[in-house]
Amino acid sequence: MSEFKDDLTRDVSGDLPVTPGPAVPPAVTEGIQPEPQQPPLKYYEIIYGVLFDPVQTMKRVVQKPPLGTTLIIVILLALAGLLTSLYIYARSGPSDLGLEMGLPLHHAMFFSRALRAAAPVLAMLGAVFYFVKWFFYSALLHLLADFYGGRGEARTVFVVYGLAGLPEVFLIPLNVLTTLISPAMATTVNTLGGIVALIWGVVLLTIGLREAHRLSTGRALAVIFTPVLAVIVLALITVVVLVSAMSAFMPPAW
Repeated sequence: MSEFKDDLTRDVSGDLPVTPGPAVPPAVTEGIQPEPQQPPLKYYEIIYGVLFDPVQTMKRVVQKPPLGTTLIIVILLALAGLLTSLYIYARSGPSDLGLEMGLPLHHAMFFSRALRAAAPVLAMLGAVFYFVKWFFYSALLHLLADFYGGRGEARTVFVVYGLAGLPEVFLIPLNVLTTLISPAMATTVNTLGGIVALIWGVVLLTIGLREAHRLSTGRALAVIFTPVLAVIVLALITVVVLVSAMSAFMPPAW
């Protein structure tokens, strides 16, 4: 009896060795490799990829938005486009515009020289305005995308909106060639080119917003066209209000 008590005491006090339980097998990680980090996109990869392989390029852009690279590309594009427009405008005869405005010939020629001299200043002002529009409109698109259920960052939308304007790079040689080769058709051809670049840009912006905010294509299009529809509705309301106000002051005989 005393031996049984001693055995029981040793069991309770923990003097006896405890048999370890079965070891927990480690997680099976063989064959599972972490996704390799892709290197940052270079300038030419961004430009070519956005224009000709937008889906895959926008997916990489969204993962790590190249803000500095995009900023440089967009500002250079804006400066090149504006300087080209001023060059073409000066070459095609801004004195004609002065004559159309009712200026005498010598005043129109002075107007042409003044426009050429002011080209650098106008280019800088145009770049600043383009940047301001880029900042505020991308912020508006980010808010609308969030309203439509998207989940993304404002920085990403800022980059996507800037890169969506890359098709305008084709307008620079088009404007120069049409002005030099066929000035009579320059306006028509450049207008058609601008429409194509606009549609191309909307497609790129749709893809970018879809990837940046994980939206469907339909919701991304709704984000883009909501400000346009809002402006149209406000313009119609303004016209109706003005017509109604004017009609209230018109004589009954009218």
